[in-house]
Amino acid sequence: MPAFLSVIEQIDDIVSGVDARRRTAMLRKVTNLFLEKAPALDEEHVGAFDEVILRLARNLEFRARLELSEHLADHAMAPRRVVRDLAFDDDGAVAAPVLSRSPRLSEDDLLAVAQEKGQAHLLALSRRVSLSERITDVLIDRGDTRVVRSVADNEGARFSEQGFSALIARARADSELQEVLEARRHLSGEQIGLLVEIAREKVRATLQDELGQRMQRAIDAVVEDLARRMADTDASEVAKADLAASAEFVRARARTRALEERDIVDWMNRNRVEDALAAIAELAGVPVEMVSNAYHAPDYEALLFVVRAVDFTWSTLKLMLTKKAGRTPPMELTKSAFESFESLSVQSAQRVLRFASARERFGRDEGL
Repeated sequence: MPAFLSVIEQIDDIVSGVDARRRTAMLRKVTNLFLEKAPALDEEHVGAFDEVILRLARNLEFRARLELSEHLADHAMAPRRVVRDLAFDDDGAVAAPVLSRSPRLSEDDLLAVAQEKGQAHLLALSRRVSLSERITDVLIDRGDTRVVRSVADNEGARFSEQGFSALIARARADSELQEVLEARRHLSGEQIGLLVEIAREKVRATLQDELGQRMQRAIDAVVEDLARRMADTDASEVAKADLAASAEFVRARARTRALEERDIVDWMNRNRVEDALAAIAELAGVPVEMVSNAYHAPDYEALLFVVRAVDFTWSTLKLMLTKKAGRTPPMELTKSAFESFESLSVQSAQRVLRFASARERFGRDEGL
């Protein structure tokens, strides 16, 4: 490697000088040479580059070290000492590329960064392809809201029993974290149970605050009975087939243009009820059977929460109640439904729907 040997002869002179510009130029030269020769290098040769690049890169300006971090982050044979030096850089932006992507950092390196460095470093760590329980325990313990949400959203992260319990504790005060956890795959039955319990608690508390005693019966109905009614799938095979066909039609429609409230109103007015219900389900992100069961339930509470969850207007709910009954609903029922509609926030309705959906998704197998 004559070119490399020639470069080495210049290193001590350059490093001992004060000209950062010359050092930066030489760093780029050596790094490019390494990247060019890397496929043919063994660990011993990489070690030689490691020594040279490490000496050139130390105490250089931000831009030069950031550029180096980006160049080496994804390289399977990147110089280990250089990568580690970049990972421990006090500037989180410099450290982030190697922390989030480099395979050359050891488990102990990652743990040390997690224990010692700031939130920018922790956020970068949280995005690695895989994370052990040792690392996630520290990220959850030391991380701020962004870090904890990020590690919870990482399907390659593994959690200890203690770590997941800490996530659950934080999710009680963080609705977005709760949603992230609910979306994770491969949850255990115990973990699912904890998430459903949080959803139940939040639904009860929010509805009690918003609706008070005037809709006290709806609190229990929504949290328990409503969830069961939405999950009741005893419809006929013909009805299920109609819903499935409508769901497919709506998905195809949604691929060409966004669904809007006026589409649902149009379909209801044209008696295309299944299409309207399928569209609401698509917007709400829940199974179409849940929306159908809410529509066909003997009272209006279930439908109220579905319509409110997709932020539709009162006139749409009234139209659906009219179509459902086959006539204009009695004045007393209309007044009660309107007052409930005005009292219920979109956020609370969405939380109820998430709870009902979680119960349908997990509850039967886990006995929840």
